[in-house]
Amino acid sequence: MSAPTDGDEGRLPVRAYRQLIRDRLVREDILDESDSARMELVFNLSRLLNRLGQDFETVHRRHGWTWAGFRIMNVLWVAGPVELREVARLSGSSRASISSALNTLERDGLVTRRRNGTDRRQVLLELTERGRSELRGGMRDQADLEREWFGPLSAQDQEVLTRLLGALADQVRPPKTKLRSSKAW
Repeated sequence: MSAPTDGDEGRLPVRAYRQLIRDRLVREDILDESDSARMELVFNLSRLLNRLGQDFETVHRRHGWTWAGFRIMNVLWVAGPVELREVARLSGSSRASISSALNTLERDGLVTRRRNGTDRRQVLLELTERGRSELRGGMRDQADLEREWFGPLSAQDQEVLTRLLGALADQVRPPKTKLRSSKAW
């Protein structure tokens, strides 16, 4: 059976690909219909996050920082001086993954590090005046892109999506299920 194409020879539309995945998972008794629907949800979320990340990266590169750099500056703008682990937690990144972006921001005079006055072992990160000033332009550029991305959704749909994604993102990590042996596959 051949799948429908976009008109480009041999090119499968993503929508058709998603349906083929669901059909095959159920047909081969790997997952039931509800499990395959959740797998499609994860597939769509992953695709969206990758596309958003690529677009936001492009926007923020014009300002001289990465998407990770923007998220770091945004956290510092909102939360004020905080430790690296708190920046990582609030931005949804690991400490290791933001380290490189942080070094660049510090080198460019947008962020500073200083010892905590009450606990010298702690290093606080803080947005500089220059960082605050430059961040405003990045926020405006990002808002423009967000309007484009989410324009197809009504304000009410955006609120529902925000609430639903927040509920998933804010939950305590689901317990790990017993993984199947690779031999079972």
